[in-house]
Amino acid sequence: MSAPITAASLSAHGLSGVEAIVEMLSGLPREAAVRVLEAVLAERAARKDPKLTLVWTGEDPLQSQARHSRVLVPELFASARKHVLVAGYSFDRPEELFAPLFEVMRDHGVTAQFFVDIGQLEERLRQTARRKKLSWQTLAMPLRAAVTAETRGRAIVELFHKLMWPFGDPRPSVFFDPRTAQSKAVVSLHAKCVVVDHERSLITSANFTDRGQTRNLEAGVSIEDHAFAVALERQWANLVEAGVVTT
Repeated sequence: MSAPITAASLSAHGLSGVEAIVEMLSGLPREAAVRVLEAVLAERAARKDPKLTLVWTGEDPLQSQARHSRVLVPELFASARKHVLVAGYSFDRPEELFAPLFEVMRDHGVTAQFFVDIGQLEERLRQTARRKKLSWQTLAMPLRAAVTAETRGRAIVELFHKLMWPFGDPRPSVFFDPRTAQSKAVVSLHAKCVVVDHERSLITSANFTDRGQTRNLEAGVSIEDHAFAVALERQWANLVEAGVVTT
């Protein structure tokens, strides 16, 4: 194939999905195109293939290569040295669940971002207050004073820090979609995922609850791949930058 490369010449040689190739090589003389392709091939040769591991919750009676959620999640938190992103629909038993994360935040300066569903978080906060024998009526006074979904969401996040993050500082940044704070919300933040140090990701059906981590039948995948982790983090960052979610 002669340079410069064109969409027509690529298609004539039977290549599909030519738009990305043309964008990379369009207009380049032969020598420059060869150098670009050599660099791409070298990067692909040096890059490790993603490591995928089945993650499971619940009965696992026969031979299995799965990692159990209740073991892997605290292990992921404890391994962090830079940053942790957590997106979840439902949380409970925070003293156990978040203790490894708090320790690396305190001891290693790890930063953390949480993305939560306000409606579900409020219900879990009610349950936590009952378990701790605290008056929900007293705790919820700021909620009754909230005049917008956004201010209501912020009041619930404050209660999250009070009831579900019992460790004190440092604390995670907590983001929410104000639509999930509406009384008749038509959207939910239903994703459940973790990203650690821009390298390791967990995508799972399991909530961050005792049932989700130990008793339900749940399936997920742990992915060790920098490109995937960065892409997943970018999806959440896009929501922050576009103002879809707030703190």
